Amino acid sequence: MEVADVSRFLAETTPFDQLSDSELSQLSAQINVFYCQAQGKVRIDSDRLLIVRTGIFSLYSDQQQLLTKLQSGDFYGYQQLLTGLVDNDTLLCEEDGLIYYLDAKAFHQCRYQYKNIDIFFQRLFSRRLHQYRDQQQNTRFTLKISDIIQQHKIAIAPEKTVQDAAKLMSDSRVSSLLVEEKDKLVGIITDRDLRNRVLAEGLPASTQVGHVMTRQPHSIDRHAYLYEAVQQMSQHNIHHLPVLEHGVCCAMISATDIIRSQQDHPVYLIGEIHRQQSVAGLERCSQQIAALAITLNKQQVPAHEAGHVITTITDALTQRLIYLAKQQLGEPPCVFSWLAFGSQARMDQSLNADQDNALLLEKEPIGAVEDYFSALAEFVCHGLAQCGITLCPGNIMATNPELRLSLKGWSGRFTRWIATPTPEAILKSSIFFDLRVIDGSKGLFNALQQDILQRTTGAPLFLYHLAQAALQRTAPLGLFKNFILEQDGKYKKGLDLKKRGISLLTDLVRVYALSAGITEVNTRRRLQQLAAQGIIDSKDSQNINDAFDLMAQLRWEKHQRDLMQGHDVSNLLDPVDMSGLARHQLKDGFAVINEAQGRLKQRFCRDM
Repeated sequence: MEVADVSRFLAETTPFDQLSDSELSQLSAQINVFYCQAQGKVRIDSDRLLIVRTGIFSLYSDQQQLLTKLQSGDFYGYQQLLTGLVDNDTLLCEEDGLIYYLDAKAFHQCRYQYKNIDIFFQRLFSRRLHQYRDQQQNTRFTLKISDIIQQHKIAIAPEKTVQDAAKLMSDSRVSSLLVEEKDKLVGIITDRDLRNRVLAEGLPASTQVGHVMTRQPHSIDRHAYLYEAVQQMSQHNIHHLPVLEHGVCCAMISATDIIRSQQDHPVYLIGEIHRQQSVAGLERCSQQIAALAITLNKQQVPAHEAGHVITTITDALTQRLIYLAKQQLGEPPCVFSWLAFGSQARMDQSLNADQDNALLLEKEPIGAVEDYFSALAEFVCHGLAQCGITLCPGNIMATNPELRLSLKGWSGRFTRWIATPTPEAILKSSIFFDLRVIDGSKGLFNALQQDILQRTTGAPLFLYHLAQAALQRTAPLGLFKNFILEQDGKYKKGLDLKKRGISLLTDLVRVYALSAGITEVNTRRRLQQLAAQGIIDSKDSQNINDAFDLMAQLRWEKHQRDLMQGHDVSNLLDPVDMSGLARHQLKDGFAVINEAQGRLKQRFCRDM
């Protein structure tokens, strides 16, 4: 066995690709190599880790059910090594190959020495799909100092006068100065020092800065978290901190800087949206969304929370546009509800979401009622488009007369979909079953939603067709756990995380929720309620939730890269751009989809 050859293979195999060359050589020297012939049984009853180098191997349960196929880079035996429990599995070689064995002592030593490797195998064993990186608190103050300071400093020498200091502050539009002597920080002087130590004491303008400055000021490293700066300022009742990098002063951070850093927080942006008096003003507000998304990503805010933030901003834009429309058109002739469907209803909008909306009216849309709400829909939908939320290519918008209906009209439409479903009608209508009121009457909306759920809970034929629609597409995973790539219109290849991942989970969870009469439309909260009611096994619910979070996270991070690189935001992810760890996770996520679809078919399509 060539140790160098084994090392090269491990260097390309997650999680060992995190080791140095010398560490890989030491590990490789402890590995034994076995050649396996096709149709031969592989010995797996010993206490060691099996690593597939080449070939294809089929793993069967004690009931002779095919569990999975192992190929290059896959593992077996970590289950027994981690728990001490033996599975009565059978591993057959389908295609000639090589297997590496790592004995238990070396495996455990590697786990204990390298935390990331231990985490990898623990997660692989539990088949849980949470992100492996450390999760930080999801607050504004997980920003770092370096994220908000400008990389320059404004300094003055201690022998300069306070008049010089005041003029420099005024010219530079700052409230404090670093005081440096031979490029070494010796103090700071602030506008408060000038008030309290100079003017209040009656000192002349010729007083030297060194006589009134704050000596040996508190400081902070530029790589520290923002909350650490807040803590220091609060603890010492100060408003300015010199910022150091490698012990050298590089900038100053003030309480004002911290406050200013909050201005792209959703609370501030939403408040600003609701103060606008024109569509142009809302358009300016919407231009801050991309910067906010980048900030959320820097804070490591999870994708599902970021989706909630993005949706809340879309809601605010919609509500303000309705307000501005009413200012222009006058008060509406009847009570109405502005409805959202799809991702906005579920509150999991992405950065490239388009519009899906409609109007629910108290009165029939005829005459003056129709004229008014037609004009309102035009104002709002085109206003949203001006704010970057594109018009729906499928015309699922309130500007479509067929989507401006009374309660009776909407009830009749849902009744037809539910009572006399057809595959084509269900494919077109499934998006409407995720709905939420954005503005207007909640009572009117509640009446419609209750009417819908009363009909879906006792409609096996409808649920059959809805389940069949949810099974039309499958996860892009081949027989041997290879990714199946597809092309978009620009001839790029990759995995469509929305169409072949997130949407598949959303679709199957919707079937269960409608069968149980659950009013919640958010996918994660639907899963929680389904598990709480025992409709879905709690473990299955958690696996689906983890897969959903994983794919949403990968899509969110892909969108961030697109933003940073100035590209169009796309859902198509090239596996080449993923780490080995992420590829393992995504394969597990797609396997969860396949299993969940199998259970959906068994439950809703068996007797039809």
